[in-house]
Amino acid sequence: MQDVTVPDMMRAREARAQMQRALLREYPGTVVVCLCMNIAGPVKTNERIERAFRWGVEAVRAVLKPYEALFNREIHEKTGPEAMLCVRADAIEAKRRLCTLEDGEAIGRLLDIDVIAPDGEKVSRTEIGLSPRQCLLCGNPAPVCARSRAHSVDILFARAMEIIDAHFHALFAKRAGEQAQRALLCEVAVTPKPGLVDRNNSGAHEDMDVFTFIDSACALRCYFSDCAAIGLSHRGGDEGACFEALRVPGLLAEAEMERATGGVNTHKGAVFSLGIACAALGMTQGQGTEAALLCCGRMTKARMMREMDAAQKGNARTFGELALKNQNVGGIRKEAADGFPSVRMRALPRLRKCLQAGMSYNDAGLCAIVTLMADTQDTNVLKRGGEEGLKAMHNRARTMDRWIEAALEDGSFCAETLHKQMEEWDRELSAQRISPGGCADLLALTFLMDFAERINENCEH
Repeated sequence: MQDVTVPDMMRAREARAQMQRALLREYPGTVVVCLCMNIAGPVKTNERIERAFRWGVEAVRAVLKPYEALFNREIHEKTGPEAMLCVRADAIEAKRRLCTLEDGEAIGRLLDIDVIAPDGEKVSRTEIGLSPRQCLLCGNPAPVCARSRAHSVDILFARAMEIIDAHFHALFAKRAGEQAQRALLCEVAVTPKPGLVDRNNSGAHEDMDVFTFIDSACALRCYFSDCAAIGLSHRGGDEGACFEALRVPGLLAEAEMERATGGVNTHKGAVFSLGIACAALGMTQGQGTEAALLCCGRMTKARMMREMDAAQKGNARTFGELALKNQNVGGIRKEAADGFPSVRMRALPRLRKCLQAGMSYNDAGLCAIVTLMADTQDTNVLKRGGEEGLKAMHNRARTMDRWIEAALEDGSFCAETLHKQMEEWDRELSAQRISPGGCADLLALTFLMDFAERINENCEH
């Protein structure tokens, strides 16, 4: 990070003008678009500015995509990053589109986009009927504040950094919500699943189908984004406090789910587990899925331990709490408090191994849910099938899990064989009205953790 001087900026401006003139000579009749960053003060580039610039470049390219591009170059100097593009377009229309980008989001105010017409003249905002851009701080016309030096460059620079940080935090939360919704949709799409709703049938359920799940997943996306934003706001802070901050949004999300489904409980477990996971992704942004899942444990452990202790002392309110008291089955509470070990140590590695072996997401998801059903203390199965039902699920899944592992090792895996076994198991569990819903929620969490690696990548545009 270097300070630049006025002569530095003047030389950069002249070099930019020379390149613009050269491009208009080389490509007559075209329009030159130049993108710079509008950053006050002597520091014109740092990691945050470069990140905002990358977003700006992608946004400008998207806006200009309908036009034929003849030249596209980036320049990275201490005077600030620049991008130069040459396109066959109407200069006025290009300026109008790019001003919409500048004015559309807060970060757009940091983009300085010039449009040079074929005659070499810069197209102004007034030519397309727009007023001057507003000041970052007070909202007055920026040229007025600049001439009067109404604000110090330090304050303006700090405000620019705040705008960049806020933009990428909001974008991260948005992408996290999208991936959580995608995880729910992938979970219900995996087919055939024993006793669960999928594309073939409704499994052991009579009050829901795949479309109910689609409605529910769409209703919950904003909640998951909110959870990620809450996690970001607690970075470096108390993880338990972050979990407490999720409780009211979680209750509101359950109400929104029921509104979307007509009162059907499709994703109550996922509201809990994926909500925690999205917050943990925010708290551990950029640190990977292992860190996020372990963060889930630190977030929830104290609260979950108190609830499990209360249940064992006789204050059980739900079936899960009764199962803990009477049968010592911790269910989702213990999973969360331990950092979701079934996902972290079994399902996620299995999913990724299957994908690396060339399987589809559907078949990799089937293999992942088998390994979940082999050991998960699923209270939904316990409620519907009793201890014998849970034991039978574990035994059958363990046999299948060993077959899958061996087939992956020696290359003999056959998707048709897997499908036939799962279809037969689905018929049996559906007839017994047994649904491993806890395993389904953990499969959705497994998908989310696999997708999470891409959230940061997708936050640049």
